[in-house]
Amino acid sequence: MRKLIRSGSATTLLLCFLLTYTLPSFAQGNYSYFEENERVGLKDKNGETLITPKYQKLGWSSGFQYPVKGVIGYYDGTAWGLVTVKGKVVTTPKYYSLEAVHGSLIVASIKGKFSNLLLYGTINANGQTIISFKNQTIKLDHDHIIVSEKIKHKRYSGLYTQTNKEILPKSYRTIQYLDHGMFQFTDTLNQHGLVRTTGEIILTPSLDSIAPYSGDYALVYKTGKVGLISAQGQYIHQPKYKAITSDQTTIPFDQFDIKTSEDQLNGSWSADSIFMIRDRFLAICTNGWAEIINQNKETVYRGLLPTKIDAFKSHLVITNYKTTTLIPSGKTVFRTVNFDSVKIDKHYLYGYTDKHWKVYNSFGRELNGKSYDGIQTESNNLIPVKRNGYWGYLDLSGEVAINYKYEAVSPFFQEIAAVNYLGYNNVINQFGEVVGEASYDSIWINHDNTARVKQRSRTDILNKNGAALFQTYNQLTPHQLGYLEKTESGQVGLIDHNGRILFYPKYDMISPLIRDRFIIIQKRNQIAVSFKDGSFLIPFTDDYQAISDISEGFLSIQKDNQYGFIDFDQQLRIANRYDSVGHFQEGLCPVRLHGHWGYVDKKEELIIQPNLDSVSHFVDHMAIVKRDEKYGAYGIDGEIAIDINYDQITKTPRDMFIVASNQKYGLYDSHGNKILSPSYDLISESSDGYFIVSRRTKAGLMNTNGLYTIPLKYDEIYELKYGQYVCKKIVK
Repeated sequence: MRKLIRSGSATTLLLCFLLTYTLPSFAQGNYSYFEENERVGLKDKNGETLITPKYQKLGWSSGFQYPVKGVIGYYDGTAWGLVTVKGKVVTTPKYYSLEAVHGSLIVASIKGKFSNLLLYGTINANGQTIISFKNQTIKLDHDHIIVSEKIKHKRYSGLYTQTNKEILPKSYRTIQYLDHGMFQFTDTLNQHGLVRTTGEIILTPSLDSIAPYSGDYALVYKTGKVGLISAQGQYIHQPKYKAITSDQTTIPFDQFDIKTSEDQLNGSWSADSIFMIRDRFLAICTNGWAEIINQNKETVYRGLLPTKIDAFKSHLVITNYKTTTLIPSGKTVFRTVNFDSVKIDKHYLYGYTDKHWKVYNSFGRELNGKSYDGIQTESNNLIPVKRNGYWGYLDLSGEVAINYKYEAVSPFFQEIAAVNYLGYNNVINQFGEVVGEASYDSIWINHDNTARVKQRSRTDILNKNGAALFQTYNQLTPHQLGYLEKTESGQVGLIDHNGRILFYPKYDMISPLIRDRFIIIQKRNQIAVSFKDGSFLIPFTDDYQAISDISEGFLSIQKDNQYGFIDFDQQLRIANRYDSVGHFQEGLCPVRLHGHWGYVDKKEELIIQPNLDSVSHFVDHMAIVKRDEKYGAYGIDGEIAIDINYDQITKTPRDMFIVASNQKYGLYDSHGNKILSPSYDLISESSDGYFIVSRRTKAGLMNTNGLYTIPLKYDEIYELKYGQYVCKKIVK
């Protein structure tokens, strides 16, 4: 079937007509054109003149050029009109274009009154208007007419018969012929439906797409799911399948149940996969599509699977390639907003579009209606923003707290920030006041309300008021208590965060903080132990080669290349007779003697004989050990709690023990009582203290007593969030 589409501006079409028109030299049926004095006329097959040569053109503005229904178009040099083949004028020359496209269908266009746009309609052989001249486009498709009209800057399509009977009103995005006497149409939400040429709507617009017919059947798609319709447009299979083969075999999705740890069903979906978004939204994925629901199971988004999904407070944030969209929660009345990119902070979302940033609060509302050149996140309580080329700070209500005047700024960490003003590096407070000296070479803001600054070769530690707490020409590096001060010769000292000198830089080594209380210090061949306030527990002494750890009142020492323990009074409590030692924990300490490990108590009694290859420290009265490539566990009483015959033992965060033997897994409780023999393919502890287990290709959930709380019948179980599990069944 031949199709015609006409649209465009008057200027463009006129240019095309003037460049392409030539006098036809053919006769069609009973007629032929002839030319005299650069004017065109019409003769019948006998050569008799029917229309005298007085028109600049005869025929149609485009398309075929012979008469239809006894009429032909004429062009007088300014516009087109309609004349009978006997020369009687039917219409005055008032059309910008005139084209016979099908039988008695004549499509014409006129120029709009207030614009240069063309408006299309149809007339009959008598010159009467059939379809009014309100349309931007007209298309003939399978003996029906598809028209489009621009309404409030948007184009809407409708479907009509050639006699102007309305099949579909002009309220749809697209309309096109599908097959079997049916047209496919798309509404403003991009949902597809079907209508017969009689006007009967077979499928209301609820589908994402409809495939071309293959014989008497067509596939339909809805949110990534496939269905099948007949030649009459009726459902053979509703759109709920992963695929439908050419022989109409349906292939289902897998089944996903969300359950509590006690087997209570919270929802069930057929999908390829499901996952949580920041514990606020659930995404259900099907064939590259995603439906995202909130905690009330309300659909927030439905469409192609985004390239990135995130959440800001109760709002969904989705990214598709270069566009990021903020979808406000159902509790707000704010519109969906699109961005080129976003930054998500603790209390605010920053959206970037049209080369500018805007600030949105936790309600999804624009904070102050202003745009910014740049923005920084993770500031304490003032927001760094750049406007008109300069940086300043906003308060949490969006008002300017510190004016835009800086070339560069840092976020506020507590009450101070670093800025650059007129080329000078300053430290400022939250009132925008400069604290400290007029300029520094470098500034580092700390999270403890102090700043480390450098000016030439001097480094200062400043408080929030800019006062120097400490000054040095040596190198400073962070330490848990403050800073290590290191000289050019490599000597080290220690100052705290407030600039108080704990140790001058004259030592070879200062250790990290031990047990949140102690520091080990070494100077040449002497060693000392101090408290974190700088006072000494053990003054400098050369009695020991090393002190490696401190725990439960005992210090592990190396002397004469052997290891032992002293107490805080430097009394030898455990002789230095061991190859290596650990530290005391729960009253016992691992010791290595003659290449093997055992455990001693604080009286140096061997609680566990040194016949082990490797050991751990005791935690909650249990320690994992290894002997002859097998693992087990001892109790604090020195007795074997878990036999040393497993290939692997893993202690869980809740002090249970997962054992492995011959690639099968079992479970013991925190006291070494057997809960499950090693007969499972998988055992893993969840965040709420239950165990996901797998056996003979099926998965279930157990409590700490080894009792099933979710039956062993699923193909896969995994934790969705605390207290909720995804239970998957593969549907075949």
